[in-house]
Amino acid sequence: MAFRRLLLLDFDGTITQHDTLASLVTLAIDASSETRTETTSTIATTGTTTVKKERQALRALWDEIVRDYVAAHRTHVEGYHPPLKRRATLCQELAFLESARDVERASVIRVGHAGFFAGLDTAALEGLGKEAVRLAAAEADFSSSSTKGGDSEEEKREGAVRVRKGFGDFLNRQRIEGWDLAVVSVNWSGEFIKGVVQAGCSEGQGGWVRRVVANEIEYPNGLVEGPKELGKEPLVTAGDKLRAMESLKEGLADEKVVYFGDSTTDLACLIKADLGVVMADDAESKLLNTLKRVGREVPHVAEARKDSQLVWARDFDEVLQSNVIAMI
Repeated sequence: MAFRRLLLLDFDGTITQHDTLASLVTLAIDASSETRTETTSTIATTGTTTVKKERQALRALWDEIVRDYVAAHRTHVEGYHPPLKRRATLCQELAFLESARDVERASVIRVGHAGFFAGLDTAALEGLGKEAVRLAAAEADFSSSSTKGGDSEEEKREGAVRVRKGFGDFLNRQRIEGWDLAVVSVNWSGEFIKGVVQAGCSEGQGGWVRRVVANEIEYPNGLVEGPKELGKEPLVTAGDKLRAMESLKEGLADEKVVYFGDSTTDLACLIKADLGVVMADDAESKLLNTLKRVGREVPHVAEARKDSQLVWARDFDEVLQSNVIAMI
């Protein structure tokens, strides 16, 4: 099929309701620790104890990596000039975002060497994505019932991933209208993302997303590498996402692009697209406030005009109801 246009979506906070890295790592730790223990233990009780200790050690390491990343990022932000309040142009903001590359890259490399994903192949990673959505559905069922849950319900919530309202129906509409559907993400991994997308939609709808550009996980060592579109360099900044978008645009008949994103790593793509759609729970999200600070008007989709290049929505149902994509 020859596609006329590209509809490109960020993953975390755009397709999903929240960031999914913690969910992915939690599920990966459980899966990888079981895989390693199965290959080294022959006595069931010993194996159970080993799995528990392995999980505790890996979760403690993940917490340490998160703390170190937050501290390094804070130090970078505090030392950067001009500071936030004096960054009043798009160029200044994009330069700031690109300046954090070394901090982001160092964290990605450390995560890969930590062993969270060791022994997990592409099928296993895709399965974790599907499991994350299943856990969210189970949590919703549990919350709506009057039965009080135990510790197992707490464990389910740790790995749950929720998809934004209307996502499957939105994919169906755009597929019918001839859009090429793809995802770009600074998350890991493409296979996990595919699992979430497929499980978060009705039967067959998730398969309409033909391509996912994201950091990948090498089997069996679990190291993180960038997508082929970036020469396997880690995808970590707004500029990286823009380069990925330009790669995905190649061969389009009229090069029309709609981009959906929720965070500042989506800023360059949102600005460069024919239509940029910010996904936000309310009008005061970090990304919307950033766009206002650099002088960009972002009306809600219900108030969009024919010449609106940027709009925002709370979910995909609002996008469908507004019919904003048909305006470009």
